Amino acid sequence: MKHLLVAGLACTLLASPALAEGMSNAFGHAVRVTAGEQSFDAWFNADGSYSDSRGLTGTWTYDSQLCIQVVTETGPSENCGPWNEGLAAGESWVTNGWSDDGSALTVQIIAG
Repeated sequence: MKHLLVAGLACTLLASPALAEGMSNAFGHAVRVTAGEQSFDAWFNADGSYSDSRGLTGTWTYDSQLCIQVVTETGPSENCGPWNEGLAAGESWVTNGWSDDGSALTVQIIAG
């Protein structure tokens, strides 16, 4: 049993750098998401935790696309879409990869 716990902990520690790879441009900054007249700020931490200004908390993973897992009033929810690994603080980009209907949203990294 001890070997199983140690192996699990080792896998978690080894997975952490891979988890952060590709998302490090978001760490320490707010990510502002704007769709039409609505917007919210989101925070991604290197440990895989997620929170936003709407009061949602959860986790995120990144493996060719960003997936955010939260629990809402209606239960667990996962949403996946593209992430711009080259986006720097102060920059923004527009994507339609997060919507079912193809509507665009703007993603901006707010420094600090």
